[in-house]
Amino acid sequence: MTILSPIFEYMVFAKNIKTQKFYRIHILVWIAFILYESSISIFLSHKFWTPLDYFNAYFVNIALFYVNAHIILPFIYKKPFYITTACILLELIGSIIVKYTFSEIFLHTGLSTYDPFVELYTGLVQTVWRFIYFTGLSTGYWFALHIIIQRREISDLETSKLQEQLQKEQLQKKLADSEIAYLKSQINPHFLFNTLNFLYNTALKTSEELSTPILLLSDIMRYALTDTPQTGKVDLDDEIEQISTFIDLNQFRFDHNLKLSFNVTGNTSSVKILPLILLTPVENIFKYGDLRNAEHPVKIELEISDNHLQFTCRNRKIKSRKAVSSHGIGLKNLKLRLDAYYSNAHQLNIIEDEENYIFELLITL
Repeated sequence: MTILSPIFEYMVFAKNIKTQKFYRIHILVWIAFILYESSISIFLSHKFWTPLDYFNAYFVNIALFYVNAHIILPFIYKKPFYITTACILLELIGSIIVKYTFSEIFLHTGLSTYDPFVELYTGLVQTVWRFIYFTGLSTGYWFALHIIIQRREISDLETSKLQEQLQKEQLQKKLADSEIAYLKSQINPHFLFNTLNFLYNTALKTSEELSTPILLLSDIMRYALTDTPQTGKVDLDDEIEQISTFIDLNQFRFDHNLKLSFNVTGNTSSVKILPLILLTPVENIFKYGDLRNAEHPVKIELEISDNHLQFTCRNRKIKSRKAVSSHGIGLKNLKLRLDAYYSNAHQLNIIEDEENYIFELLITL
C-alpha cells in the first residue's frame, strides 16, 4: 500500500491537471467568442452593455451548448426521428422559458436594463435564432468530440489486440520451451552419455562394426539434448550434419539398403535455424516411410535461395504398420515451435493420401 500510494497520488494529480487544462481552454474560447460578438455589436449599434447584460445574453446560450452536447445529443443518438424531434422541441421551449425568466428577474430587481422580449415576437425570433445557432455549434462540437473518442477507443482496442497477440506469442514460446525442456528432462544426459561411452568402448573390443552406430547415436543424442544458445537457434550446417548422421545410423539399422537421397543446394553458411525442426520430419520418415522401395525412393531436399529456406520430404508410406503407433506429439511440438519463433514468416504444408506423404516447410530467414 505504501508503494502504490505515490503512484495513485500522481495519477490523481495528472488527471486534475488535465481537467484544469480542459476547463481553461473552454473558458478562453468563450471569452474570445463573446469579445468577438461584442465588438461587432458595439461597432454596429454604438451601445455598451453592462456585465449583467452580457451574462443575461450569453449564460443561457452557453448552458444550452453544453446541455445539448453532453446530455441531449448522446441521448437522441440513433434514436427514432419522433424522439429526436420531441427532445429538440422541449429543449427549445425550455431555453425560451429560462431566458425569459432570467430577463424578468433582472429587470424587476434592477440588475439589468436589457430586455430581449421588449417586443414578444422579435424576442421569440431572436431566441429561436440563437437557439439554432448555439445548438448548431454544440452539434459540431459533439460530433468532433465523438469522432475523437471513437478513434481513441479504436486505437485502444488495436493496442489491446496487439498486446494480447504479443502475450499469446510469448505464451506459445514459453509453452514450446517448456515442452522441449520436459522432453529433455526425461533422460539424464550425463547418465546417457556415460552409458553410450561405455557401450562404445566395449564395442571397440568386441565388434568395430557395432561401435560406429553407437558413436553416431551418441552424436545425435548430444545434439538433441545439449542446451541451445540464448538466441534459441543453431547453425544450419549443424542441423544438416545431424540429418546426415541420422541417415548413416539408420543405414546400419537397414543393412545399408536404404533407398534414400538427401540433397542440399544453396549457401548454408551463416544461416541460423531452430534446432530439430528439420531433423523431426526426417525421423518421421524412418518411422512411417517405405525405405526400401527402389521405384519410389525417399527424397529429402533442402534449398537456400533469396533469404528463404525450402525443406521438402517425399516418401511412400509403409503398407503394414502393425507395430507403429503415433500420438502426433513430434509434429504438434514442431508446429508450436514454428508458430512461436517464426510467426507469419513460415509456411508448413503436409500433403498425404493412402500411399504418399509430402512434408513441405518454407521459412523466411
